[in-house]
Amino acid sequence: MKCLTINPEAIDIDALVERGTLLHGHCGPFLVLGIRMGLQALTLLHHPGYFDLRAESEAGSTPPLSCLNDGIQVGSGCTVGKGNLSIVGDSRLRVRFVADDGASISIEVRADVLRAVQRGEIDEFGTLLRRRPADELFAWTSPTSPSTALSS
Repeated sequence: MKCLTINPEAIDIDALVERGTLLHGHCGPFLVLGIRMGLQALTLLHHPGYFDLRAESEAGSTPPLSCLNDGIQVGSGCTVGKGNLSIVGDSRLRVRFVADDGASISIEVRADVLRAVQRGEIDEFGTLLRRRPADELFAWTSPTSPSTALSS
């Protein structure tokens, strides 16, 4: 059986959001942010997604913030069903991604972006979120390389 991979550099973000909408049931800003967050993690970790990667979300299980979790599934390939996406917190838009080789990164939605979404300044379909540079949406730690992770 061939396993899927995700190439964040070649992805059609609109098609991926459409796929996420089919999973989630509607398109909203937290879904789009989760998709973009998953893609950013794959980019920073140079990882193909789906397997050999875990995600620990602090978004909780209460909508609308928990909608981020469905986006994480679509953007990174980590899923609750495979057991490599876990919900470890409540109401914080931060996710820690850990590769099986020890590399890791934590990514969080910037406070100003969250405020803009909450004030309704971001359209419900997340059109602006699809195109904005990742550093305008998220703050992240420097990726921890496998060698650094092993020595710390």
